[in-house]
Amino acid sequence: MKFRSPGSQALHIALLSGHTLAIPPEGVDVPAEFRREAIAKGAEPMAIESIQESPAAMAALAVMLAQSAPAGGASAGSAGALDDAAAAAAAAEKRKAMIKDALKAMLAGNNEADFTADGKPNLNSLKKVAGFNVARGETDDAWAELQAELDDEEAGQQ
Repeated sequence: MKFRSPGSQALHIALLSGHTLAIPPEGVDVPAEFRREAIAKGAEPMAIESIQESPAAMAALAVMLAQSAPAGGASAGSAGALDDAAAAAAAAEKRKAMIKDALKAMLAGNNEADFTADGKPNLNSLKKVAGFNVARGETDDAWAELQAELDDEEAGQQ
């Protein structure tokens, strides 16, 4: 699975086993043993956004994999690719849920420094609460969803 650094600098990952990996902004294939640490450090899965936000892209991927499979059935490679895509989508959803939970904690804290002058979450505060780096775009998406959820809850209570 490919990951990319959220900023313009490479993200360096070091495991307790002594293995290291640099994840550049352009992206790189990340071995399975590095993935948990990469996500914790803020690395972003690549191609998840396009698959996740576009059902047509997911359908096209399924068709492409089906066409490349041998006549006897799906190949192990296509099953692995679908598993990787599903795992990455699940990881992205879990990450978004963790960000939304951190945003809820920031709202409950009533600390003005947790938010910018224009009302957006402060990335440094969010990083401290969430425990990992969060990109501005990722924060804005989660913030918009959380605000919509809170608006729906308010509307339902009235």
